[in-house]
Amino acid sequence: MTLQERLAEHAGRLTQADRQLLEVVLSHPTEAAFLPAGEVAGRAGVHQATATKLAQKLGYPGYPALREALQHDLLGGATPAERVRRRLEHAGADGPLESLIADEIAALHDLPRHVSQDAVDAAARLILGAGHVYVYGRGNATVLVELLHRRLRRYGLRSTPLPTSGRDLAEHLVGLREGDVVVAFAFLNPPRHLSAVLGRARSAGSRSLLITDTLTTLDERPDHVLAAPRGSGREFQSLTVPMAVTNSLILTLARLEPDRTLQALEDLRSLLDRLDE
Repeated sequence: MTLQERLAEHAGRLTQADRQLLEVVLSHPTEAAFLPAGEVAGRAGVHQATATKLAQKLGYPGYPALREALQHDLLGGATPAERVRRRLEHAGADGPLESLIADEIAALHDLPRHVSQDAVDAAARLILGAGHVYVYGRGNATVLVELLHRRLRRYGLRSTPLPTSGRDLAEHLVGLREGDVVVAFAFLNPPRHLSAVLGRARSAGSRSLLITDTLTTLDERPDHVLAAPRGSGREFQSLTVPMAVTNSLILTLARLEPDRTLQALEDLRSLLDRLDE
């Protein structure tokens, strides 16, 4: 049974507080599908417990399950081909450039509502205090893995991109130590090994940071999350928003410890000059 079907079945039991909450969820479903219960309740002007009670009234064990149902309704089980097709249909005869740019601008404009500078500062301090940073992601996210890894290395920070295959990944994870940090990228659905990576980090005494477009329920929760929607999950989505989050993190590292990071960049330039001689 879909969320809409459950709402129709239980419409007569909904309180005024329930309706206020649903107004927020249903008027901005793409955004609400990835927000925690407390933030949705705050926007609706009701107590956080209302979200849990509403979910249970609709037959879900709790609000996270209701949110997952909303995500499923939004994504509609869309395949990559279907998402591209919907993007092209949305663009119309004039082509995708103008509509894509408009949607990307809207998503970027909305980004600070989801990821604050304070949250980025906390993530940056986590990385600056790490003995070693391991960066993990699969699929399209490997672009961001490589970006962050190279930037960290240029700052003089010890960084290693984690492989994606099981055996190679395990051989890297066994070296995790207390004081290390794992930074993971995950979009739409979590990579198959993500929970295992986060679980190994926790058991080894390492810390973890997840950069994502959702707050997907995981078997293992990361220590820090930077999450912002990339637009409608029913259409083709780019890496513009998580790229902006990653670049803001990179710049914040330099802002918090300019002597350390900028000196490393100067040392790198000097080495490059010598190697080019």
